[in-house]
Amino acid sequence: MVTPFDNSGGKSRQKLGPGNLREILRLHEQFLLRGSAGRRAQLAFCDLSDLDLSVRDLSASDLSGAQLQRTLLVNSWLRKVVLFMADLRLANLNGADLTEADLRGACFRGAQINQAKLVDADLREAALARHDRRIAHLAEGGAVDITTAATDLNAVQARGADLSGAKLNGALIIRADLTDATLRGTDLQGANLHKANLTGANLENANLAGAKLEGASLRAVTLTGANVRGADFAGADLTDAIIEPEMIAGEEFKQAIKSARAQASPADIAQVLRLHQTWLDSRGAQGAQAILTRVDLTGHRLDGASFTLAVMTGVNLHGAQLAGATLSMCDLNAADLRHANLAGADLRGAQMQRAHFEEADLTGARLGSLRDVGDEHRDISSDLHYAKFVRANLTRADFGDANLTGADFSGSNLTGADLSGARADNANFSGAIIDGTVLEGTSLTHARGLAESVVI
Repeated sequence: MVTPFDNSGGKSRQKLGPGNLREILRLHEQFLLRGSAGRRAQLAFCDLSDLDLSVRDLSASDLSGAQLQRTLLVNSWLRKVVLFMADLRLANLNGADLTEADLRGACFRGAQINQAKLVDADLREAALARHDRRIAHLAEGGAVDITTAATDLNAVQARGADLSGAKLNGALIIRADLTDATLRGTDLQGANLHKANLTGANLENANLAGAKLEGASLRAVTLTGANVRGADFAGADLTDAIIEPEMIAGEEFKQAIKSARAQASPADIAQVLRLHQTWLDSRGAQGAQAILTRVDLTGHRLDGASFTLAVMTGVNLHGAQLAGATLSMCDLNAADLRHANLAGADLRGAQMQRAHFEEADLTGARLGSLRDVGDEHRDISSDLHYAKFVRANLTRADFGDANLTGADFSGSNLTGADLSGARADNANFSGAIIDGTVLEGTSLTHARGLAESVVI
């Protein structure tokens, strides 16, 4: 059987001299520029191990069965590249663009694809057909020996990678690190994700039918609209996961680790807020700090409420009314604020790592730094690491000096928003409206989708 460790199919690999490789790459660049003297790079079954091919445009090249162990392909363009049955063990593809690449049967074991883009890539099982003379007498005209190999992503590092729409049916992804990866609409049917780390990953509308997720970390993941029929979540940690109530009640999740949600009535919350205000006014001498960790406040009316310095980790405020509310310096890590009304709300200096603001209204909200705080006159930055603002209304929102590393703004309305001085490295702006958006001094290293954003 052909495996990712023996992907030559009986072919000998060619080791190219530096001069030959430079000429092939030069002609390929001409090919991509549609130059008459250009030629597509044909590097099938070549040995390119240990080479530095970083920041190269190898899009549409043929690297079928190539040996690329430990090869550096950092920030390279590999769109529509053919890496069928290629050996990429321990390769470094951080930040590479592998959109629509053919990666069937490739071996990425131990490779790095952090922040890489694999949108609509094909990572399904590979099927290799070979003529077998030994059994030719069994079939007229000869016989074909069909061997298969699953794509091997075991122990791969794919933190923040974008695998939207990728085909990973039956892939081996055991103990892989997919922290904060985007897997929206990804096909993972029958994939083996045993003990994989998917913390903060977006699995919205993904196909996980029959997938093996025993012992996986799924903390703060988004699973809305996902197909989980027949999946195995035994021992999987779903703390703070965004998941429909009817789904979490299903057979698939009976042995999973789930968040316990405390219920609170409007009267309960009114009492908590009264005690919290007393605590604030007395600088902690009286009253009690609001501790609302993983409390279910779905749809509550809290317009204008003051939650300054409240602890609200994993709180469920889905659809809540918080217009004009004060949430400065709150702990809102992994909070569910989808569809919430936060127009004019004050969230300055809050901790909001992996918070969910999908389709929320944050018109005129303040999410930047809180200035001149306390006797020491400190500035406290808002932390929105990997926060999700998908399809949110962020018109005139202020993100000045906030930490927006890896935040997802896809499809959001950033008209007139202020991101000046913010850190938005590796953020996703695909399909966002950026009309009048202030980006002066904004750090946008490896930010995605700005070229695709809509300017009205």
